[in-house]
Amino acid sequence: MDALLAAYDEQVRGHVPERAPVGSVVERDGLVVRTHYGTHGTVRHSPLGKETDRAEVTKLIRRQQEAFAARCEPAEWRAYGHDPIPMDEPLRAAGFAAAGPPQKLLIAGLDDLTGMAQARGLRVRRLGYGYHRMRELDRLVAACEPYPRSLADIREDHGNLLSWALNVQLLEAETRLVGAGWAEAVGATEFVAVRGMTGPRTEFLPHWVRWARNSRALHMGAGKAPERRYLTAEAPEGPILDALLAAGFRVVSSVRNYLWTPAGPPPATQRPVSMLLDDPDHNALCKAFEADFSFKPSHTYYPSIEEPPDSVTWHVGDVTDTRHTYGVMRDLPDDHRVARLQNIVERGLRACVRPGEQLYSVSWWHQGHRFDPKRVGGSGQPTWPGAACWEGEYYKLLTRDLRMGTFWHPWEESLCVFGTELLAEVEDELTATLGTVMRRGGRNTGNIWTYESQNSPHRAAQPHHPPTGTPPSGTGSTVRSDSASDSHGFPTVWSTRGPTNKAPSPPAEAHAT
Repeated sequence: MDALLAAYDEQVRGHVPERAPVGSVVERDGLVVRTHYGTHGTVRHSPLGKETDRAEVTKLIRRQQEAFAARCEPAEWRAYGHDPIPMDEPLRAAGFAAAGPPQKLLIAGLDDLTGMAQARGLRVRRLGYGYHRMRELDRLVAACEPYPRSLADIREDHGNLLSWALNVQLLEAETRLVGAGWAEAVGATEFVAVRGMTGPRTEFLPHWVRWARNSRALHMGAGKAPERRYLTAEAPEGPILDALLAAGFRVVSSVRNYLWTPAGPPPATQRPVSMLLDDPDHNALCKAFEADFSFKPSHTYYPSIEEPPDSVTWHVGDVTDTRHTYGVMRDLPDDHRVARLQNIVERGLRACVRPGEQLYSVSWWHQGHRFDPKRVGGSGQPTWPGAACWEGEYYKLLTRDLRMGTFWHPWEESLCVFGTELLAEVEDELTATLGTVMRRGGRNTGNIWTYESQNSPHRAAQPHHPPTGTPPSGTGSTVRSDSASDSHGFPTVWSTRGPTNKAPSPPAEAHAT
């Protein structure tokens, strides 16, 4: 067999991605890799052996159809012309229909691409942050469809068009955008795939070759970074195919897509999870939260928000520890109290959202997510994005109208839950799990006493004297008092903090919140 084709079959076909596309679930069934996107699904597999009989092929196809039908997802299956067991006829017999013309499968070694066009009088540059002509790019791309993999799908897979594993090149003539192309690193393999071009623009190829050689930048996970050696592409008969052949690509096989739609309800129109990076909706939500809750991030200013009347805030520091990274919930044992906290919050939000309503997972420093809580976190579903509490990071789980949600303060180690509906679902369980209630409606419950560190820039001139049993003022730490307990039998907690933006009524001896 051709060495290029053998490498492609071994590495690319049936490749299980190191990171599943955003909002998807990847499952394996023998040689088959099945990807469920919530809106549709795909089937990829290595060549079936010559010894595979027709009955086995029929059973394999039927199993995939049953899996997609259970999720109401249309399915796409790729059939290759060089396979020992041709899949075209069995797929048609199972109800699949060919989609579009056959494509030529092309591969080139990076050193073999010598016939690439020069960008004379034109400018080639990579799409970067702050690009101000995204609408023009989207219009150009939409006018030149179809593609082996559309730019819209690529954007959803990675959450944005600036992923390290993605390279979008633009061709400009003075102030006009005249061409675009996009290539993607195929996981931890030796291949980079050209996913689409708006025309026969081989001016992009030198840039993709240089990018492919930079293996460290394309490292997709743990272990040694792969050495990228090949570019692969697909194209039908026409100008793009001719240009790629002239540049040094070789035709090694053919490929055709087959589509099947199950009977039943129509498929969902959105994936269960979407990543939000530089998204107008995400930015508007963050601004609305800052305004409505007077959010003032600070290491010393607690609680950082004006907690609404229908809110309860718990101290979480007593259930976190240094043995676990509680920011990543999957790293926690099931019986860990922070894992139980997360499960309670998930169940409560899932029970309270309205039909079709989505939630937002918003952090201070990282990208956010928009997701359907009833389509994540369960068996065979994408993981719940984000967490109720997160190490060293403000974190919020919110409805778009801000009527309910959670706010995690990493420095105070507190979790504020707000919204009458949500509290009715989770308050008793959270109190049983966490114990210490810090505030109700933004006011001290009597279980938390605060004082300011001697080193705090916000320290008032009048000294504060904490109650008996507290650490001396100025230690700047959170300490458990063994001599007192709250109404649930949990020890009273003393905590340090800066001034609040509320006006509580403290006793004579101490500052209370």
